[in-house]
Amino acid sequence: MAEGLETTAPRPLEALRAGSSHPAPAIQGAALLGLLAAIYGRTAAVLWATWTTNDNYSHGPLVPVAALGMVWSMRARLRDTPVRPDARGIGLVAAACLLEVAGLRADVFALQGYSLILMLYGLALVFLGGAWTRRLAFPIAYLAFMLTFPPVVIQQLSYALKEIAVRLATHAAEALGVTFQRRGMTVYLASGALRVDNPCSGLRSLLALLATGAAFAFFQPGAWWRRACLVAAAIPIAVASNAIRLTALLLVGHYAGVAVATGPFHDGSGYMVYVLAILGLFAVRAALGGAAPRPAAAGAKGDGP
Repeated sequence: MAEGLETTAPRPLEALRAGSSHPAPAIQGAALLGLLAAIYGRTAAVLWATWTTNDNYSHGPLVPVAALGMVWSMRARLRDTPVRPDARGIGLVAAACLLEVAGLRADVFALQGYSLILMLYGLALVFLGGAWTRRLAFPIAYLAFMLTFPPVVIQQLSYALKEIAVRLATHAAEALGVTFQRRGMTVYLASGALRVDNPCSGLRSLLALLATGAAFAFFQPGAWWRRACLVAAAIPIAVASNAIRLTALLLVGHYAGVAVATGPFHDGSGYMVYVLAILGLFAVRAALGGAAPRPAAAGAKGDGP
């Protein structure tokens, strides 16, 4: 009898198609969305405000879109995945609620964001079961790239990245014949001083490139280590790209003056270097054997992490 239940278990995609004659799934879905909005409405509002005002998280709105794209690419496999609700997910839902309350009481927004991720895992397990949850594990985890870090973490990361970038850039500029004096994060040229502040630390590019690398990894064919290498490659690529940008600023400041280096070239070089970093990710992906996209069809085991 258990086998019969497994083979005839309803599937969400089929339930949606039959929604007109069987409104219960639609009603349950609407109720669930309403509950999530009530619990995480404030969290979503703060996230949106952060995405639109903090350059470090300007990639945030694209993350849910990319996650939905991942789920869409697995639609054939999901269609054939039976639904076996698992009550063990209630524990994850309860833990997510406690984490949300703790974040609100302690005024630690990062906890509220990660509570949302845990809640999605719990709900997937409760309503869809283990097989669906395993399929959706990567897209749900990918949503972590839209979340924020505590300010103290951002400050420490920014300083460390600035230190690395300035060291690399000044060594490169010196090798290219640029004369300067460095004091901390300020480089003194003949035409003036260039100070590397937090916006120039490269943190924004690093976070965006990590999210891009993880998205590439989802569609990367082959073994898991290829995907891990692709994500890990985003870190040195982002650091090197920012160092190249600072080197270019020092060269322009040396030969054309600090006023030119801190003008339109400063902003334009940021976009150019990010394009260079994306090309670097493509090069790593090609080197790992990922020139062709993975098929989104259901058959191959490689579909989805």
